[in-house]
Amino acid sequence: MTPFIPLSLLLEEESLFKHEYEYLQFYKERKSWIDALEHCQREASDLAQITDPKVQNIVNSTLKKNEVLPDGVWIGLERSIFGFNVSWQWTSGTHVKHNRWHSTFPVDSLNNHCGKIILANSDFMWLDANCHDKLPFICQGKLLFDLKADLG
Repeated sequence: MTPFIPLSLLLEEESLFKHEYEYLQFYKERKSWIDALEHCQREASDLAQITDPKVQNIVNSTLKKNEVLPDGVWIGLERSIFGFNVSWQWTSGTHVKHNRWHSTFPVDSLNNHCGKIILANSDFMWLDANCHDKLPFICQGKLLFDLKADLG
């Protein structure tokens, strides 16, 4: 397990005494998408949600520091198994606005309901995948520091 990467320069909510920082944690252990999600949730985090180019760049940097396997890495992309032409969303329920879909997307629009990030031609792109595949994964969470408590 690699140490978490703070996203403090990217996403910081600040008040007089509290600071909240988002971080990423990469896990090389291979799990199915749902097992990876449950692992992140046990750590009070979630699978990474790449909601804008800034977050994409931080994820790219994190993955470059780790050896990304050719099969890809789970992120928090999902779509419902019910209905046709169902849109992709993040595990938070936020619909995908910024996207980096690979040119071969969708690989299997009927059976693939989970999203991963892959390295293609020196660039990190998103791709649909079978949720039962076992892949490494990246979690995103928040750290909260209470300066008032630390000073008191």
